[in-house]
Amino acid sequence: MDRKHYFFIGIGGIGMSGLAKILLQEGHKVSGSDPVPNEETKALTDIGATFYDSQEAGHVTPDIDVVVVSAAIPTDNAELTKATELGLNIVKRPELLNEIITKSRAIAVTGTHGKTTTSSMLAEALIAAGLDPTVVVGAEIDSIGSNSRLGKGEYSVAEVCEYQRAFLDIHPYAAIITNIDADHLDCYKDIDDIKAAFTQFIEQVDPAGFLVYCGDDTNSREVASHYEGIKISYGFNSNNDFVAENVVISENDSRFTVQGLGDFTISVPGKHNILNALASIAAVRETKAEMEAVKGSLAVFRGAERRFQLKGVYQGAPVIDDYAHHPTELAATISAARDRYPSRRIVAVFQPHQHSRTRLLKSDFVSALSAADFVIMPEIYAVRDTAEDVASISSKDIVDSLNVTTPGKALFFTDFPETLEYLIQNTQSNDIILTIGAGPVYKVGDELVQN
Repeated sequence: MDRKHYFFIGIGGIGMSGLAKILLQEGHKVSGSDPVPNEETKALTDIGATFYDSQEAGHVTPDIDVVVVSAAIPTDNAELTKATELGLNIVKRPELLNEIITKSRAIAVTGTHGKTTTSSMLAEALIAAGLDPTVVVGAEIDSIGSNSRLGKGEYSVAEVCEYQRAFLDIHPYAAIITNIDADHLDCYKDIDDIKAAFTQFIEQVDPAGFLVYCGDDTNSREVASHYEGIKISYGFNSNNDFVAENVVISENDSRFTVQGLGDFTISVPGKHNILNALASIAAVRETKAEMEAVKGSLAVFRGAERRFQLKGVYQGAPVIDDYAHHPTELAATISAARDRYPSRRIVAVFQPHQHSRTRLLKSDFVSALSAADFVIMPEIYAVRDTAEDVASISSKDIVDSLNVTTPGKALFFTDFPETLEYLIQNTQSNDIILTIGAGPVYKVGDELVQN
């Protein structure tokens, strides 16, 4: 193998860092920059990467073989400009991901919601079954202590995203579609445009492989019809190939039966996680892996980082963090909390992610949040927003809508310190505190449990 020098612009991102780790494990030289050092950049330097905490043209040198960029990097970035001037080989993150995972039989996990949990479940199941997969997912997996691993087995598992049609650079052996919903409407016109992109992705899946899809989801069924290979559906409806039956959800776990395969237990709450487990079970069945090992893996699966993650307890109240940032995900998280803690008051601390998404899906956010007993909202976390987007909506607008229907149901705070102080003063022992959102709202829960 030729040893190459890879330079990552934005190496601290969860997607970029996973690829960088695999390249280091393969023996390549890796360097990169990120203006915000974090746990990922520390982990990378610990295993040999060169890290810069600023982005300057001088970091990009002629000896670099490949420059890797993500969708978050603007075209006028100083390092990207320098790489272009030097004529270096510049690749997008999904292109590099495709190169890494297609060295084996790649199983790509996509969908609007549930990608990270499903790919993590599948990865742990294949590891438990001894198939030694290469893995790249969008969060740290507890069992491997990382968001990626280099395996030597026949299969690889990768989470692939539809944002900016990034998954169209992926050409996998097999795929899982968890669901298809309206999201990323800053780069898609509407749900039909989204379905068209998923259809194009499915047409890139090897027809000699297989497609697993949620048969309960109308959009997924429609897109799956375009695949020419083996199709396997899953869900709660009896017309699916893999059906969850005899479902029992308790405070400690969820149990269900799959006909022909027996009983399964998962420790992560919510019906949506039963669907995620079904997807991984269906995919594992196609690999011919030992199903008893898979059952054991699912029984001890603790979830990926920031997916209904218990951070601690404050004044008797569990503090749980979740990455949900779309109304469907938000509703699923609150529903999971209700299932697991039916007698507790649900306090949802929700920070919306991106002004344009919040504006376009405002009524859906209001509907989802109405299922909580009490709602606290810091200001929206701005991502890829124009000045016009920022001026168009505030978290206070959602709070006001909630209070019209149920006076006193919601509070708006401009920042985290105000939010934290309110929780410190008002949390009750019968509460469950949910910090929810793709931004830094998790810091509220971290600080709360330290009080």
